[in-house]
Amino acid sequence: MKINNINTFACQKGAVLATSLIILMIVTVLGVSVMKSNILEEKMVNNDRLHKEALHIAELALREGERYVDPASGNSPEFTFNNFVTTETTTDKGMYLTTASPTSGWWKKEGGGVDWENSNQVQISSSGIDNPPKYIVEQLPVHNSQVDSIESGTVQTRKYYRVTSRALIPGTKAKVMLQSTYLK
Repeated sequence: MKINNINTFACQKGAVLATSLIILMIVTVLGVSVMKSNILEEKMVNNDRLHKEALHIAELALREGERYVDPASGNSPEFTFNNFVTTETTTDKGMYLTTASPTSGWWKKEGGGVDWENSNQVQISSSGIDNPPKYIVEQLPVHNSQVDSIESGTVQTRKYYRVTSRALIPGTKAKVMLQSTYLK
């Protein structure tokens, strides 16, 4: 009996190796793109969390500023100065008359407004947070329509106040500024 010697290695051309390398490359590219997508989504979620945290902190300072203006809280600010206060007393910091305001508003640093980093020009919240938010209160000018209210036979002039709060999370770009208008 005669045995045919067939050389099996001579018939193979390396197609399996080339195919497996191509598949491995495709799987690697897909894995890297999924990883990049997950990293991007993680950054987006973290930025959203930081923004919400800054929003809550700014809201806290805004409510504190509104309580400052609220007559029921025992405070009754009367603005008698014509520009921002730079004294060391905590009761006068961050209180402004809008009639003396820069054209762009006190809350904007551009155009001669408040320097939010200067603790003599802003009221710092007493919230107990490591990096406390800051706020300012502006007394808005009296309009003719505000003088027309008559209660108990006397003319009442109602005053409007604009409370602006600003919060930022240190080490990030998360910064939030809120405003409300308060009628007293």
